[in-house]
Amino acid sequence: MGAIFGTALSLVLTVGGAAVATEGGPGAAQHYLAGHVLLGVGIGLLIATLMRAGVRMLLARASSQSRKPTSAQPEASPATVTMLPVRSTAPAPMRGRHAA
Repeated sequence: MGAIFGTALSLVLTVGGAAVATEGGPGAAQHYLAGHVLLGVGIGLLIATLMRAGVRMLLARASSQSRKPTSAQPEASPATVTMLPVRSTAPAPMRGRHAA
């Protein structure tokens, strides 16, 4: 969600800054400067968002590769399983009406 919001915000700032920078009319110098500031912030935010997404993908790829076994595990031979005899438990003495 953060990457989507960051990309959308950077695109809005970039397009808005370009629109303000190309606008003419009275006070064009102020608009020109403001437009280029917005344009720079938008492009910078877009680059930062792309770099963060790239680093996340790179780290995810590196961690998934490190989880794979590097060498094949030797086949396990079947083991003999022994079962211990089950001991019967001594019944608990019953008292009261359950003893009948």
